[in-house]
Amino acid sequence: MATQSIRMLSIDDRTMTTDLDRAGYRKMGVHVRSASNYDEAQKLLSADPIDIIVINMDYRKVDAMQIARHVKSIAEWKEIPVVITSVQTSARVRISALEAGADLFVEQPLPRQYFIEKLKQLLEQKTRTTERVNIHGEVTWSIGDKSETCSVGDLSISGMLIATDANVADGTAVALSFELPGNRKPIEISGEVVRTLRYNKSNPDRLSGLGVRFVKFHGDSERRLEKYIAKSTDSSNKMLYYL
Repeated sequence: MATQSIRMLSIDDRTMTTDLDRAGYRKMGVHVRSASNYDEAQKLLSADPIDIIVINMDYRKVDAMQIARHVKSIAEWKEIPVVITSVQTSARVRISALEAGADLFVEQPLPRQYFIEKLKQLLEQKTRTTERVNIHGEVTWSIGDKSETCSVGDLSISGMLIATDANVADGTAVALSFELPGNRKPIEISGEVVRTLRYNKSNPDRLSGLGVRFVKFHGDSERRLEKYIAKSTDSSNKMLYYL
């Protein structure tokens, strides 16, 4: 699997994101955005795609548990993994964090390398549990005023593999339009290229193309896609391409 940078939203007193620390995380593939309260966090979540949210429970100006519950209650954010950190190590604290909706509890202090490995493991686990379906159809994808129509490699509620040999940089915004079998009204989605896969002779069964993560659904596209995925999922297949 290709290396992909992690966009992390850190909610704490900014001690984790000094210029020196920020540079250190960036060298290890983690781009940190900082918020010192929930209002700032909400603005960042609304403005840019975030891969993971880390909340310092010991930062008393915010209620980590409440923020976790709130994030998980919002449809467009509920799939973002939430990590709660604390110097408190009791089982009661850990259980409370998980019950509030946290996907992971990590004890402070945090050696940077160890912490990043924990984040990557969590994101990989999320990827493995994203169900996908194969469909026989085409997708029209556009970058600016240029568009191309290709076959769909596979599809889930969080992204799509486009069967193309085009070279597109990770992070590129794309507009997607495709029809589901038995449904003439097109699905319209704004997405982001997150991975490029090329044909490998040593692994001929592996699909190739562009992995696109869905960022914003238009109209009732999300509801219709969820309904289709629920009816068509092959739970033996797990997505590896666009998370």
